[in-house]
Amino acid sequence: METGDCRLGESPGPLALHGLEALKAHSCHMAAQSRRRLLIYSHRLDPRIYDQGCFVEAVRQLVIRHPSTRLEILVADTSELARGGRLLQLAQDLASSIAIRRRNEEYEGDERSFMLADEEGYLLRNLWHDFGNVRADYAARPRVRRLAEEFRRIWERSSIDPALRRLHL
Repeated sequence: METGDCRLGESPGPLALHGLEALKAHSCHMAAQSRRRLLIYSHRLDPRIYDQGCFVEAVRQLVIRHPSTRLEILVADTSELARGGRLLQLAQDLASSIAIRRRNEEYEGDERSFMLADEEGYLLRNLWHDFGNVRADYAARPRVRRLAEEFRRIWERSSIDPALRRLHL
């Protein structure tokens, strides 16, 4: 199934994606279809995925169109984010809608990376650095619900990283 044929809440999967380009395309496509919430969980946010123009614009449109929308990002290693980039800039500009936390160290062994769109779709890598083995599903409410509950538990035990705050001079 081509990326453009996938519809959030409608196109059943799961789809097996192979390679960074497929992951980048589906990340943008799924984020652009989201209407209420995006949750991102990863060891490190890869800027090739999350700093690409189409993804940042999809997030910007999401939070502008729907003021009650939240984008929440849980990251174990924030060093890549702290260097800056479009997503961090957007998060700083729209802090009431976009929150980033550093994952608690007790989850250090968790190598997964996933993105959840609304209550419908997900992109999942069992190893955050493995682009050859990505699963996607645009209509998987039960799986998304379980991952969102797990995300919420970890979110509550995580903290804001001071390195990601904007310094006002």
